Amino acid sequence: MNPLGVTADFVHFHDLEFMRDSSTAEELQRRLPKARIVKAFNLMAAPALEAAAWSASPLQPNIFYATDDAAAGAVTRGLIGDAGFKPVNAGPLNGARQLEQVGVLLHHIADHEYGGDADLIRLALTRRSRVYPKLVR
Repeated sequence: MNPLGVTADFVHFHDLEFMRDSSTAEELQRRLPKARIVKAFNLMAAPALEAAAWSASPLQPNIFYATDDAAAGAVTRGLIGDAGFKPVNAGPLNGARQLEQVGVLLHHIADHEYGGDADLIRLALTRRSRVYPKLVR
């Protein structure tokens, strides 16, 4: 069900066939039909989710979430805000497909622009905010 796989040589790959027609969130909802599923927090590397990673930045990072359950979405929105991020509603749960595909793009950027270090994407964004301060709200 996880569209991200790792070979024995620690090479990452994505199950693009699965991602074309579904998402892990949708698959989870199919397997647990009574569960309240929300897709969130999947576009940032774990080190970038630490509050200290953004403490010196004028930027409040966006965290996208997708759900078919409005009440669960409201709870998630509150959790995102409480964690110091800006919640962005990405629509219904099938929007999780696009969120997961953006994750693939970020992996490619990390590999090709930053030598595989996904945390450097965050550093590039914060550096850009200092160069273009009027673009930061």
